Amino acid sequence: MTLSDPRAAVLRTLRNADGPVDAATVAKQLQVHVTTARFHLNNLIKSGEASTAQLPSTSVGRPRLGYVAAPDAPTDELVALLLGQLGPTAHSREQRAAEAGRLWAARHPAPPAPTPLPDPVTVVVDALRGLGFQIRSTTSAFGSHELTICSCPLKELSTDHPEIAQGIARGVIEEALATASAALGSQYAVAVRPDVAGGNCEITVGLSPQVRSASRH
Repeated sequence: MTLSDPRAAVLRTLRNADGPVDAATVAKQLQVHVTTARFHLNNLIKSGEASTAQLPSTSVGRPRLGYVAAPDAPTDELVALLLGQLGPTAHSREQRAAEAGRLWAARHPAPPAPTPLPDPVTVVVDALRGLGFQIRSTTSAFGSHELTICSCPLKELSTDHPEIAQGIARGVIEEALATASAALGSQYAVAVRPDVAGGNCEITVGLSPQVRSASRH
């Protein structure tokens, strides 16, 4: 059996096991030579991704050596807890996330716009694509614009904290517009809405002209 990533396959086998397994068991499941399985198991031990454990001996002699995957670091859980501390309400977390989105976009600026007043959709699409977002569709009507995007870089955030993912996207877009043109930054209000189907991938971005109050004389 040919494995595209034998090391990952060995680690996956350990994680799927109910307890420690020996090299022969891993080799049999992956249909590779036991020497090959042992080679990758030893490398996993060196990297800290696996550890050894003694298995009950089925005969007189040396106890069998078993291998078990190391527990995952609690990074995801800790990140989720930290994100929850951004604010006591979804609104406050969205506001803080928008600030982070602006900083993120500022670190990855798009090339200068060729005109003093560039097309806002082009500016937003370029900025989002530069950060790994996928653009599903764009529509424009009566001066307003709507984009449906896949929030792939923020998918993990979207699952437990959709307001944070939406805030980050809003901040990215606001920063991109303001950087491209001062006029664009003040001309459009940015609204980010979740996927109406209830998923955690697609979000809708709306660019609406700012309503300016008439000056009194």
